[in-house]
Amino acid sequence: KPVDETAEKIHSLFAVARDSGIDLCCGFQRRFDASYVVGTNSVHRGNIGQPISANIFFADHPCPPKEFLLSGGNIFMDLSAHDVDYIMHTLNDVVVSVYATGTSSTDELAAAGVHDNATMVMKFSRGATVTLFMSRSATYGYDQRCEIFGDKGMISVGNEHAHSAIFSNGDGIHQSKLKHSFPQRFNQAFASELDAFADTLLLHQPWPVTGDDCVRVQKVADAARLSCELDQVVNICYEDEIDAPIPAEI
Repeated sequence: KPVDETAEKIHSLFAVARDSGIDLCCGFQRRFDASYVVGTNSVHRGNIGQPISANIFFADHPCPPKEFLLSGGNIFMDLSAHDVDYIMHTLNDVVVSVYATGTSSTDELAAAGVHDNATMVMKFSRGATVTLFMSRSATYGYDQRCEIFGDKGMISVGNEHAHSAIFSNGDGIHQSKLKHSFPQRFNQAFASELDAFADTLLLHQPWPVTGDDCVRVQKVADAARLSCELDQVVNICYEDEIDAPIPAEI
């Protein structure tokens, strides 16, 4: 992920794969993570009622080298895709507008126009509003959280620590840092993803992430980057769907 750098290129690649009878499988790993799957299922079963808002927190660890950030690593392109796919899949809805803004934690990054912290506010077609905060670096480990609030309840996906031991004494209660990075946090998800990939190859099971899913995610990332540059809300238009029509509400 992403399959390519623009929505138009992703659309073309999936069209070529479809016309050639080839499965093109994009790996959005939150679709396969046990905790995130419970969150999705809770929303789909109506446990929280009508979704109203969601808050998503993505703080990377460890921080990428300064050279990578300065050479053009865009935070919206690099960090938003997994969570944007997850929340659109979970809400069974699409983003229709985005406002995004970012900040630079050092003068060198600011001079280069590089943001290492950013926030996206996404409006969905059925009225839900989702805030996604992203950071290149959390000093305490890989911080991944999601809360989805509805008119009948809320579902939360929390962090996982390096281990579950807790030490308590007169100085306080002490717990380990969060898991080091994505290989540790999403180890189970990657294994489940490989199982699903094998099922697609050997049993011809459909891959759960469609071409339209990937195009829509990239359109949101493209809109966020443009919104940050223009400092204004950017509306998203969905046309030329690959697999399925856009929901009737749009």
